[in-house]
Amino acid sequence: MAQSQPKSARTRKWLTRIGLGLFLAYAVLTAEAAYLLPDLLLKSWLPRRSAAEIERFHEKLIENGSYWTTHPILGGEHVPITLHWLHRPRSKGVAIHLHGFGDDAWGGSSPRVKELSDWDALVFTFRGRDQHPEVACTLGAWERFDVVAAVAFLEAQHIPRTQMVLVGNSMGAGVSLLALRELEKNGGPLAGALLESPFRDLHQAADDHIRYFLGPVTFLAVPAIRIGLYWCGKKANFNPAEVSPCQAAQGLKTPVAMVTGDADDITPVESVREIGKSVPDLTIIPGACHMCAGGWLPGGWGAWAHDRLDKWQKK
Repeated sequence: MAQSQPKSARTRKWLTRIGLGLFLAYAVLTAEAAYLLPDLLLKSWLPRRSAAEIERFHEKLIENGSYWTTHPILGGEHVPITLHWLHRPRSKGVAIHLHGFGDDAWGGSSPRVKELSDWDALVFTFRGRDQHPEVACTLGAWERFDVVAAVAFLEAQHIPRTQMVLVGNSMGAGVSLLALRELEKNGGPLAGALLESPFRDLHQAADDHIRYFLGPVTFLAVPAIRIGLYWCGKKANFNPAEVSPCQAAQGLKTPVAMVTGDADDITPVESVREIGKSVPDLTIIPGACHMCAGGWLPGGWGAWAHDRLDKWQKK
């Protein structure tokens, strides 16, 4: 008659099986999440707007003799994008408005266009995804070159860089810093950049977005995030490690001002403070969540923006 195993040995055996099962389940879930992540980033949702809806946006922003023109150009990877240019009488220059992740030219940028009413406005949807949604969103890897192309277009219209300002929200704020790094390689600085809630780098942005949903167990998803971003780069032909607004901000000649909230769960204030080591003009609004800080500024975003622009133009 076979002897039964001691209770402690049976317990270790079952714990080993359970541990192995949990590890295999975790490995499978990690692989599945890493497989799904590229589509969540590269094929991110954005609003689909009809020509009539865009025309209504145009009409709402026209006042005091201003008018719109549209201009097709080629952006990053020679992808076609459409620039919408609001010309204003007695304008001080052109503000290039850059939207956030999951948005388009007509979403969060529109209020800033109104508040900066003494500057022309140039708006467009990154990578032309409003017309070609199949084009990959790369969170700045290729979008930065859309901005470079827009600046080149304005220069061809005899607008000097000293009369151009970048106005960026969230992803658009990060892209602004990436674009400025590229622009200053082959030319002088712009008049300035007004940024709200920029992300630190692509890896951190992915972690922060996942943390928003998973909270304290986000660390379990880190391997999936790293593998997923690797495949994002392979699929869309870019290096995720090179998408770092924090690194891009170092040594810029263009004056930059940033605002963010200390209750922001999407681009946490700690990450913005890292960028702030290179951009000392950082305003932190207590209690403000993601993309709320600008509206909570004393006197409003417009007053904050004009204060910076006036100061920069006097230099």
